[in-house]
Amino acid sequence: MDSSALHNDRLIFQRIARGDAQAFAEFYEAYAVKLALYVSRFLGSELWAEEIVHDTFLKLWSIRETLTTVETPAAFVYRMIANRAKDHLKHQEHEVKLQQHLVRQLQLANTNTTQDQLDYQIGEKLYRQAIQQLPAQRALVFKMRHEQGMSYDEIAAVLDLSRHTVRNLLNLALKDIRSYLLKHGDIAGIAVFLFLLK
Repeated sequence: MDSSALHNDRLIFQRIARGDAQAFAEFYEAYAVKLALYVSRFLGSELWAEEIVHDTFLKLWSIRETLTTVETPAAFVYRMIANRAKDHLKHQEHEVKLQQHLVRQLQLANTNTTQDQLDYQIGEKLYRQAIQQLPAQRALVFKMRHEQGMSYDEIAAVLDLSRHTVRNLLNLALKDIRSYLLKHGDIAGIAVFLFLLK
């Protein structure tokens, strides 16, 4: 980056730090498309790239008061984007592992010892109770995702919500379920479900 562009970005960050929404819009216009292309190459998904860029700019605005100390604004935002993309990839990998683990556990349920089956049944009962304790919208979104296998976009379309809202509702539901299981369960009976909800 040439020195004039760097100087301009620093000035924009100074303005953003003071709460200047116009400066924020200027920075977004200058970098959003470039960042989306960068992330889509990293993830192989334009859809997720757009969401990650959107989330990153929301985060940037939320921490705007700290931007006065940033020496290289473009590099700073690229690092933020890269970290969020890596987190997304880890989450995707974790979801695949969870699904594979659940399939294995269900297959083993018919061949395990009586005690193992009893532990599993206890865990499953508590898991169902935990879902019933969720607020209605969280429970609905959770069931659509984890029981009906619907994608974030499908859920968003059916419920007329944004993908971001769907993701937030799922995260809240998972936290609530984990808390319920830890509070009410025997660790032997709920271990598999706690693993699945990591």
